[in-house]
Amino acid sequence: MEIIYGVNPVKEAIKAGRRRVFEVMVAREQYEDIVGLAKGIPINPLSRRELDTIAGIKNHQGVMAKVAPYPYADLMDLMELSTVVLLDSVEDPQNLGAVIRSAYALAGAGIVIPADRSASVTPAVVKASAGAVEHALVARVANLRQAAKELKKGGFWTIGLDAQAKEPLQSVPAFDKFALVLGGEDTGLRPVMHKELDLLASIPMRTSFNSLNVAQSAAIALYALAR
Repeated sequence: MEIIYGVNPVKEAIKAGRRRVFEVMVAREQYEDIVGLAKGIPINPLSRRELDTIAGIKNHQGVMAKVAPYPYADLMDLMELSTVVLLDSVEDPQNLGAVIRSAYALAGAGIVIPADRSASVTPAVVKASAGAVEHALVARVANLRQAAKELKKGGFWTIGLDAQAKEPLQSVPAFDKFALVLGGEDTGLRPVMHKELDLLASIPMRTSFNSLNVAQSAAIALYALAR
């Protein structure tokens, strides 16, 4: 059991119904907002101070829930999708949550993360995704390169994103199925992942200032490629 927090994360967990919600804890002034949605789920009205103590943080927005562990998807579950995002060593929970939010909202994409050298789906990631992670298919694999190989066998074209790539994003042709491969905050794409790419593209910049983080880059690339 774990505790997720935030209005949208809790609401989306209830709506998605993918994992059991054992109890909703809510600030008394927000009770009416949640009671209609949480049918059959015990609701515990608490003070803000009590919620602060339980969560250990103050950005819970007055709503928390005790839920079952996050249900990761199997890689094979993603084969029916048209868009998948592979994240190579993205370790910041805020970035992971933001990428999942953009990926699901812009492309209905599935996400693949490695079991090692990567953030996992924690309550902080759920909050950063605004609850999108409760709907998106997120697969956690032992070997990201092997996952890329399997996706290619399933008809996906693999497109890597790198600031130094010569091919601009807008020149990438349209594919029926594609996997966007993004590197981590510090290291970028590892050389071993480059070997599995069909294309390597960059986001054109108007100036020499190039400091987009992985979440911003993912949103731009997905909007361009999934149109």
